Amino acid sequence: MDNLEYDLKSSITGLSYRNLLSAPSELQERVREWRNKDHVRGNMLTSEIISSEEHGRWLAFLENNPHRQTVRIAFTEGKPFGILTLKDMDEYSSRSDWGMYIGEPDYLGHGYARSMLFDLMTWAYEEKKLYRLFTSVIGDNIRALQLYQEYGFHREGCFEKHIRRENGELVDLIWIANFRSLWSVQKVVFRERLARKA
Repeated sequence: MDNLEYDLKSSITGLSYRNLLSAPSELQERVREWRNKDHVRGNMLTSEIISSEEHGRWLAFLENNPHRQTVRIAFTEGKPFGILTLKDMDEYSSRSDWGMYIGEPDYLGHGYARSMLFDLMTWAYEEKKLYRLFTSVIGDNIRALQLYQEYGFHREGCFEKHIRRENGELVDLIWIANFRSLWSVQKVVFRERLARKA
């Protein structure tokens, strides 16, 4: 993967990113494999296994709707390991839903999620010039909620007993948001945190 060209290389986090649509087909297929791993799909709104056909339809949607959703593959030292996405983008209202995950289990627990979230916020607020970022998080995904709160996202609401787990349990869906008006101050703090953890 070392010969890939990247759309973005972060001077702060050291991570690189490439648009999923410009990635080789084997890497696009690896993204489907990541999405079907238990540690990823267990924290998604839908936990069904994604077929090759479904994945192909999603790639076609991305190709035909670049103004609605963009997916970037995250790399460290030339190795792909995770995903960032801005989705349901609304340029008129200057807002976007977003998502991220680490697909390669060996990269969990090493601080990459913090770096990815910093890069996602930089992408949204500085490159895309969005004002509002929002997303939903399954209520028992405590580590994710803690990270997002650490990065300035605040709770806006809760859909109680909204998601059914594979074991039949119903769990809450928490809605969180952040705004570009806070970014200039937040960015300095987050950059310092990343430097201390490097």
